[in-house]
Amino acid sequence: MTAPLLSSFEIDALEAAQAAVPELPRGLLLDEWREDWRELTARLACVSIHLNHRLLDEARVKMLKDAGLHILVYTVNKPQRAAELLRWGVDSICTDAIDLIGPDFSSAD
Repeated sequence: MTAPLLSSFEIDALEAAQAAVPELPRGLLLDEWREDWRELTARLACVSIHLNHRLLDEARVKMLKDAGLHILVYTVNKPQRAAELLRWGVDSICTDAIDLIGPDFSSAD
């Protein structure tokens, strides 16, 4: 069985989770870019970072991937944007438009 991934905007909540159940994976959730993301994800032993997709460009995706992080983005409702993010290396996408972003959306131009 796969362990649940604990994700929060609140640093205090991630610290508490790390202290209480250090074996559970954690993800840092951000709605605004933080220049201290690397320090935070390292200190909290995060396996992933979860971002508003508008914060990302190809260079930032590369930087996050080079740091060894799994990247989840939200809320992507345009197939073209979802395809672009996947090409850049984003791992997971949250969407409200599952009717538009279906199994073959990654080939959208």
